[in-house]
Formats: sequence, C-alpha cells, structure tokens
Amino acid sequence: MERIRDFEHRIMRGSASEVVPVTGGFAVLSHQFPNSYEHNCLVVDAPLDPALLMGEADRVLGGAGLHHRAIELEMEGLEPAWLAEFQACGYDVHPTLTMVLRRPARRSASAPVERVSYEELKPVVEAGSRRALPDATELSIRQLVERRTATKRACEVTHHAVRGPDGFVARCDLYRVAPIAQVESVETEPEWRSRGYATAVVLDAVELAQKSGCDLIFLIADADDWPQQLYRRLGFERVGGGYTLQHGPDLGRAGRSSPKTSNS
Repeated sequence: MERIRDFEHRIMRGSASEVVPVTGGFAVLSHQFPNSYEHNCLVVDAPLDPALLMGEADRVLGGAGLHHRAIELEMEGLEPAWLAEFQACGYDVHPTLTMVLRRPARRSASAPVERVSYEELKPVVEAGSRRALPDATELSIRQLVERRTATKRACEVTHHAVRGPDGFVARCDLYRVAPIAQVESVETEPEWRSRGYATAVVLDAVELAQKSGCDLIFLIADADDWPQQLYRRLGFERVGGGYTLQHGPDLGRAGRSSPKTSNS
C-alpha cells in the first residue's frame, strides 16, 4: 500500500496546476479543469475532526472558487458515526477497495483488443459522460473529456478498447510509472455488457504492464458495487481501502472517473 500511495500521489501532483498543504495531507488544484473532482481534491491520511476537515476543503477548494468539495481518505475501517457527520453536511460517502494483481486470471479474453489514441476514444468518453450526467453543463462535459491530458503529464497512459460495428464498445486506461501500473476507467457501453469485453480490455492492459516490467499492478474498485467480483476473477485481490467524500452541484461521483464507475 505504501508503494501504491506513492504512485497515486505522484500522478495527482504531476497532473495538478497547484499543490497546497492541508492539515493531514495535501490538496491538488487544476486551473484547466476546475470541474473535475479527480483533479481538485484533498488527500488526507488521518481521521481528523470532521469539522476541521470540511473546513480545510472549504478553505482550499472554496478559496479557489470551486463549487464542489472532494476529499480522498487514505484509511479504512472508519466509524460510521464519524462518516455520518460528513453525510449530515451533504457529502456522499463512497468506500473504495484497492486491489492488486496476485495470480493468473480465471477468465480469458473473448474479443480482440486495440491500443488506440485518446483522440479516437473521445466520442465514446463524451457519450458516457453525458449518459452519467444528463444535467451537467457543456463546460463540465468538455472538461471531463479533456482532463486526461493533465494525467498524461504525470505518467505514461495507454488506452485499450474493443471495437464494435459502429465504434468502440468497451475500454480501459493503463497508467504506468515503472515498475508500477494502475488499471483505470474500465467501462462498457450499456448495450454491449455481459459479453466479456471488460475482461478483454483489462487483460490486455495487464499484459502490457507486465511486458513493460511492472511488478505491481493495481486498481481501485467501488466497495459497494459488483465489478470487484470481476476483478477477483481476473486475479486481483484486496490489499486495502479508503473513502471518497464528495459534495457538489451536478457532477457527483462521476466527476472523479475511476474503476468505481466501471461496467463489464
């Protein structure tokens, strides 16, 4: 987990326009993508007083003129009463699982996978954002589509996709800073699910990570959703967890974009 946290911090800091110290951790700000929760959030590794932590979010994110609040808690097993204080103030609380590749997959790919440019993927990324966020503004949608350019400043990013008759129907990203890699943004178009396409793109990303010398391959999954079961069948095992706390106008959890939004 220490190596994974170091990797995550490197990506977040390297993607940011500004890094701000906060009590218990740090915050990242992106002047280019202010509507992206992923690129504008606090990262904290201590169970501070909820009022203090929310005050820090107000100070940094609110001080930057942002309308949302997002906090990544790098700890697990927090008391429900402690989390309830955030919920009482309008925060959504999402527990997460950190899963590491530990063994060979029990499933095989059922479709060919292409490694494509992000420009090729933009139409399906935009369609997914509009589907998840029907009330989001055009500015928000545009930022959600374009924000991956910030991530590419911090690491090597590859895009793995299954092509259907009218475009890409499943995809995932792979972030690499050898010898560590992260599988990200696993998603399948709704009408193409349950065909093994998520399995195919994840296995292709894992293959590339292994061939490029990565000895630690991980992903972050939603603790309350079923894709974690798929990842277990693909050889990933839980090694830790945390919480994502979010409060905002129209982006909700989709503003963050991670395997927590994945679909098989």
